[in-house]
Amino acid sequence: MLKIQFYYLYAIVLFVVIACGGSSDESEEIIEQLDNENPVIVCVDPINIFIEANENGSIVNYTTPVGTDNLSGVVTEQTAGLPSGDVFPVGTTTNTFLATDKAGNSTSCSFDITIERNAPSSDSPYFIEDNNPLPTGKKWVKVEGLTDEFNENALDEVKWKNTDPSKWIGRAPGLFKKNTVSQAEGNLQLTANILSEPEVVNDVTFTHEGSNITSNTAAEVGYYFECRMKANKTFMSSTFWLINVRNEGEGCDVRTTELDIQECVGQITSTDSWAQTTDRHMGYHMHSRNTTCTETPTGTVGGDTLIGGIASEDYHVYAAWWKSSTEVQFFLDGKKVYSGSPEAEFNLKMYLRMVVETYDWNPVPDDGGMTGSEEDRTTYYDWVRTWKLEDE
Repeated sequence: MLKIQFYYLYAIVLFVVIACGGSSDESEEIIEQLDNENPVIVCVDPINIFIEANENGSIVNYTTPVGTDNLSGVVTEQTAGLPSGDVFPVGTTTNTFLATDKAGNSTSCSFDITIERNAPSSDSPYFIEDNNPLPTGKKWVKVEGLTDEFNENALDEVKWKNTDPSKWIGRAPGLFKKNTVSQAEGNLQLTANILSEPEVVNDVTFTHEGSNITSNTAAEVGYYFECRMKANKTFMSSTFWLINVRNEGEGCDVRTTELDIQECVGQITSTDSWAQTTDRHMGYHMHSRNTTCTETPTGTVGGDTLIGGIASEDYHVYAAWWKSSTEVQFFLDGKKVYSGSPEAEFNLKMYLRMVVETYDWNPVPDDGGMTGSEEDRTTYYDWVRTWKLEDE
């Protein structure tokens, strides 16, 4: 009934304006004053597209929404997102459209376009676009002893060692315990926790438990290492790295070389300024230490790169190419983020490690730091893959 009355009134006013010789501008002004009905605009449903693992985006065509109104002259504009036919990046893009009539009434609608990459192929290393450093005439070949898809229900002890109490037992207050390691749903799972009772080992008290997985096969210069990992949400670490066995060397090779590919924490308890992004970065370093010869340099080279979110929120692919004894390249989600030279030559064999430990710079919080669920306390490794170069 109200609509009928409105249109009736509108017709009478318009007739009076025209009959009295009123201008078109005046009539439009009267129409605008009388129009109190918002325009209508309807967006399309959300769009989800999967692309190849090495692609960065996809062209998306969609029906552009157009506003309608009870009167002519409605204008539609896009206020957020990308137009139909553009290349949409990986992730979610929200597209918003606004319809406005001559009276200034407006209505908006939005819809999401989500671009997701397919899982990286297990037949080759994961690189985005032109980031593959493969030399001409070479091919990547999988190193089976340092590769695992973790699809079985138990850890492959031919490939991996679960904690060695005769060697490194952990940094207090975190003690490495075998029971923290499990394998299920295609993931190696390392779960941090508080010990049921504190344990004293070598006069040191431990209150928490973590994990230490070490490869039984040694890695060599020229290998490419990658893992798909989701960090835990605790103050303890989530890591992927390599280190040598110091006493395997002779002479000046009795030293330590360590190649950290990813080191992060899930909860920052440190007050140090440099530590405030350690829950959302890829931390990579090359360490040279514990030398027996004064002519052997020591020190650390490396850095960190933000991953675009919290490391515990999603899986990311962390990787490094041990290109030579004097150069290592680091990759995040298929893109090279850093290249550097260690202080001393990295020419000693090293062993892969997946470790959840405590850091002295990130202390235990007052509540013990283990109030989250088992899922929150677990670092997940979807897979670990190692590659070497061979002639085509």
